[in-house]
Parts: sequence; C-alpha cells; structure tokens
Amino acid sequence: MEPMRAVDPPAPTPNEPEWCAFLRAARAGDAAAYGRLVELFWADLLRVARGIAPLADAEDVVQEALVHAWRRLGTLRDAAALPAWLRRAVVRRGLRRRRWALRARPLELVARRLATPSEPRDLELDAVRLFARLPDRQRASLFLTEVEGLTDAEAAHDLGLGISTLRVHRHRARANLRRWLAEDSR
Repeated sequence: MEPMRAVDPPAPTPNEPEWCAFLRAARAGDAAAYGRLVELFWADLLRVARGIAPLADAEDVVQEALVHAWRRLGTLRDAAALPAWLRRAVVRRGLRRRRWALRARPLELVARRLATPSEPRDLELDAVRLFARLPDRQRASLFLTEVEGLTDAEAAHDLGLGISTLRVHRHRARANLRRWLAEDSR
C-alpha cells in the first residue's frame, strides 16, 4: 500500500463545505484526500463513540466505521449527508460493541459494581455509571440529542428510528435516570 502524501485541497465549488472537495477526490480513489476527511471528522466521531460505546473501545469503533466508510464511499448518494453517514456508522458500531461488552462481563460483577455505594467525590463517576445502565437505544437517543445537540430528525436517522420512537426512548432514559438518582439519594 502506498503511503499517504500531503494533499492540497481540491478547489471547492461556491457555497460548499471544505470537505466536499476532499470527498470528491476520495471517491475518485485518492487515499490522501480520504485521510484528510478522517482528520476533519475524527474529533466529532470520537466524541459520539465515547458517548455510546465503552470508553476503552471508542477509538476502535471510529476506526472500524471509517474503514467501512472508505470501502463503501461509492454508495453515498448525497455528498452533503457525509457527516450524518459517518456518524451513523459510528453509532451502529458503537452500539454493537457495547452489546458485545455487556455480554462478555460476568453478570455478578456488573451487579456488584452497580450496587456499590459511591463516595461524594465520585459524583462524575456516578453519572457515567447511571448513564451506562441505560438500555442502548435510550442511551444513544439521549446522548445524540442532549450531548451532541442533534435535532430529533438527525438523531433518529443516525439510529435508524422514527422520530416519535426516538422521543419515546429519550423520555424513558430521562425517567430512568430520575428514578435511579432518587433511589441513590435515599
């Protein structure tokens, strides 16, 4: 495989994001242009992966999604949809990785860890622990809309859900978090 070389951005057309020109070049087989796309979107995709997948797996999830995207770049119909397309690939791989991780853990270890009372200085860890307890779709729905700031339509598209279904998952996530916080404060 040829090493990637530095690439000057192709000339963008008026009123299009910088990355559209790189996308055109990458679709034509320019690996360096795809590398530039990876650089442009890496931080955002990693943030999404960290909100959905186990933290230790976030970078792997993004890398897997980007390799898959490189192989399937020709199937992307609308260039403007690239950010959502990449995000959806990360969400799907992140949810899959999370399910695998939960299956791999002994159930008694999970129960013991969740039942352990925490100290006040571990409030941030408590929030992460409670968030991690949410079912996958609830967690992803809440994360994409509240943390990532996606609209309901964008998040629903990324998760492959209807908008009303996304709203139900988010509502249930909030209700679960409120209930668990109330139980922990007793």
